Amino acid sequence: MPEGLAPILIIIAVVVIYTIAKVAEHMRRSDKQWREVDKSKLREWTDDDD
Repeated sequence: MPEGLAPILIIIAVVVIYTIAKVAEHMRRSDKQWREVDKSKLREWTDDDD
């Protein structure tokens, strides 16, 4: 393995892990907010493409 490749791979792995963790956190927050929303005030959406 060329010298200097290991730190680059470690940095890439850290960035990928961080990104996955942030996406999971946002998904959990979104699910929590969706559960807390007052669904009785939601309206049915109709597309105008018909």
